[in-house]
Amino acid sequence: MTAVPARSPRPWFALVVFLYGSAVAAFFAFVVYGRQGLVAGTIDLNGFGALARSLANGDGFSLGHGPTIRRGPLYPLLGGALLRVFGSNQPNLPDAVYYRPLLVTNCVILGLTCVVSWRLCREIFGERAALLAAVMCPLIPQSIRYVGMTEVETLMGLCSVLLALTGLSLVQRPSLSSGVAFGVTVAAATLSKPIVLLYPFLFLPLAAWYWWKTEALDRKAITAALAALACFGALLLPWSLRNMAVTGGQFKGISSNGPGEFLRGYVNAQPKYFLLRQDFGGSGSGEKWDPEANTYEEEILKPFGVTFYRAGTDAAGRPALVPPPPPGMISAFVELEKDRVESAEVKRRLVHEPGAFVYKFVAQLASFWYVVETRKKSVMVGALALIVLTLAAVGAWRAWRAHKLAWPVWIVILYFNAIYAVFLAFARYSMPLFPTLSVLAAGGLFSLAEPLVQRFRADKSRSSTAS
Repeated sequence: MTAVPARSPRPWFALVVFLYGSAVAAFFAFVVYGRQGLVAGTIDLNGFGALARSLANGDGFSLGHGPTIRRGPLYPLLGGALLRVFGSNQPNLPDAVYYRPLLVTNCVILGLTCVVSWRLCREIFGERAALLAAVMCPLIPQSIRYVGMTEVETLMGLCSVLLALTGLSLVQRPSLSSGVAFGVTVAAATLSKPIVLLYPFLFLPLAAWYWWKTEALDRKAITAALAALACFGALLLPWSLRNMAVTGGQFKGISSNGPGEFLRGYVNAQPKYFLLRQDFGGSGSGEKWDPEANTYEEEILKPFGVTFYRAGTDAAGRPALVPPPPPGMISAFVELEKDRVESAEVKRRLVHEPGAFVYKFVAQLASFWYVVETRKKSVMVGALALIVLTLAAVGAWRAWRAHKLAWPVWIVILYFNAIYAVFLAFARYSMPLFPTLSVLAAGGLFSLAEPLVQRFRADKSRSSTAS
């Protein structure tokens, strides 16, 4: 890749990138999403909006049966604050109207994501490739898939690319401030999706190895790493204490249901799903993954006398558990009881059936990128993912050839792919990675296109000289 001379961007360019990304997101969320037919036009699919509504109404972090320990708190807390300030108390509003403050915020978040992607690409590949990354970021369908919904994926897209940017800054310029920035970012990502919890324990040893290899492992670098861990732990502690309080000290984590997701991964890893022999979901005929996974969990819990509760709604359309829990039993204890049984089953399988786990892991490394509701859509999503991943691989290789530091970017992608493959992996979970992928893909596309552009210019110059 030809070296691009470093130059300061125009001070207003970041604002242009932000407005562009936000405008594309707003067009999709408020014009396209409700009119398209590729995916269901649901607004609040997984209860993040319901949690925000409960918080805005003063009912706490709850889905209708007392405090819950399910879900990371950051997006619902943000949504609750927005609904409290900008929401409407008018009854029977459609979700598209009631949750509009959250949807507008999703558009702002995607605009910020584009700015971070542009800045990160500029640090690695230069100004012209960064411009390409800024253009690409909101146009990749996976990047904007959830801006029209009250889902955490849009926020996770920002967190993921911030993990790459702050990680790169920490490795290149270790200091107290870069350590704090990285620690705060990892904590925010973990409070959004607890799947990020182990990331600093992968990244910081790699950073230490890099500092040692480049003879930069000094007091400043160690201070930066310790600051990152201190900020990370300090920001997670309040929510951990809250979960301990509502469970009588029995649950110390950020969110429950990790064991359940791990076990449901075995259903997902069946050839009929990852080989696209039948639809994963949707309204067509045949057995679908979600009902099958529910039955699978139910059969695991039944010998222990534990009820499997399905998410549903009551007569008023409010979130409810089906069947209703016994009187006085709050959601947190329902979830805790389920986790206790399933955790033992997870340990048993890892010890006594390691081959089945390895099979599940390998199958889900692939299904992470393409499995969605139907086989036809899965092929489309997988083809697009393959194109972006190929360009990103070219970008990572060209960065390595040019001695540009890019591993703090691609390690984010590898971590998410691997950790979801351990638990449960289909394409929904890969979509927050596409803004980060767009950074490497822009570098790859630019490096492929640059020789062609230079050849075209040279031919044009010779033609002009000859005439």
